[in-house]
Amino acid sequence: MPFRLNPPRDRKLFRLVKNSEGERLTKGRALYAPGDEAREVYLVRTGFVRLVLPGMEPGLPERTVRVALPWELFGDEALTEGRRRYGAIAGATCVVHPMPKGGVLQGLKTAKTSLDAYLEGMERELHRLRHAQGGSHGPSAAQRLAEVLLDLGARCGEPQGRGIQITQKVTHQILADLAGAHRATVTTLLNDWLYSGVLVARADGCLALQRPRDLLALAGYHSAAEKPGV
Repeated sequence: MPFRLNPPRDRKLFRLVKNSEGERLTKGRALYAPGDEAREVYLVRTGFVRLVLPGMEPGLPERTVRVALPWELFGDEALTEGRRRYGAIAGATCVVHPMPKGGVLQGLKTAKTSLDAYLEGMERELHRLRHAQGGSHGPSAAQRLAEVLLDLGARCGEPQGRGIQITQKVTHQILADLAGAHRATVTTLLNDWLYSGVLVARADGCLALQRPRDLLALAGYHSAAEKPGV
């Protein structure tokens, strides 16, 4: 699970970033594949990286299971395992910084706030997964998509009045993968929410969560207190 780096707090980890040479990746370029040897942990400086698994059937494109956003670490399986669990593909033109796993592990161990933040991030992800399984028949596609949008808003959003501006342009297919839904379903839901004013689309293709509380309700939460990070 990607972990967001806070430079003023995570001084040792930030020093690793400063001492590493950034690698520029064009959109669609693969950084590594599932099963590759996991030698380094990476940080996204600009753009975003898709963490992917092979398609469900032969011939189908890979599916995105998570995205690593600016100032987030990914590839943390290098800390505990010898092989990559997922592939990593540039979701946009981006810059990533490779960092030695020993240095990252030491940075996490010696900075209690960093380690706490890392563990809290894992707890939030487990909370999201437990919520996704709630209900006798499971969540609807609308609930899952609202959850994905709220998560993106919490991780790469900027306040905009009462709303939240998502700063990364994410395709409908990526949103569909993350929500576990068909792309056509996601496109229909987004169009409905744009029409009703829950969302707003900017000229650059990025989305704004115009009415986050409505999205909380669509995701199945009764109040913002139930949703970590919102």
